[in-house]
Amino acid sequence: MVKNSVGEDEGFIRLTIEEVKDKLMDAIAQVMCDLKRFVLLQAGEEVAAIVPIDEFERLDYLLEDIKPSQFTPCEEEYYENEGGIRCLRIDEFQDDFDDIVADVVEYGQLFGFLPPANLGGKEFDIFIPVAILMPIDNFWIPEYFIAAAKNERYNGTSSNRFLISQEEE
Repeated sequence: MVKNSVGEDEGFIRLTIEEVKDKLMDAIAQVMCDLKRFVLLQAGEEVAAIVPIDEFERLDYLLEDIKPSQFTPCEEEYYENEGGIRCLRIDEFQDDFDDIVADVVEYGQLFGFLPPANLGGKEFDIFIPVAILMPIDNFWIPEYFIAAAKNERYNGTSSNRFLISQEEE
């Protein structure tokens, strides 16, 4: 088990990137089995998070609900920020860990952890990620998004309705 973390509160564990790199298999096992969430620190700053796939999907839907796109699905710009999630086995992560974390921090890329090929003495050929390494900005939903969504709900307006009413005029 990953112990001696920098901080464990609010339902997640803060670890330095070096701690995760040294005990990556253990950390991913905790994410898979215990649904732990890790916030990664670099030079004392939060830079990335590792979360179970279910939580990643909930965060993605929540963010979309709170801050919908200004474009409609028929516009090309609607799909501009969508990118694939590169999925790797844990040993591949260990081999290129520093480069992968740099891509997450600098370019906002997402990486999925595939389960080990041999789990509990059985061979698995599963290509669905069990955890996601993501930029910290995707983990923390900014308070101003939440406040704006609450304000829209309170006033009975939404940004999509605003776009439609502008087009009609």
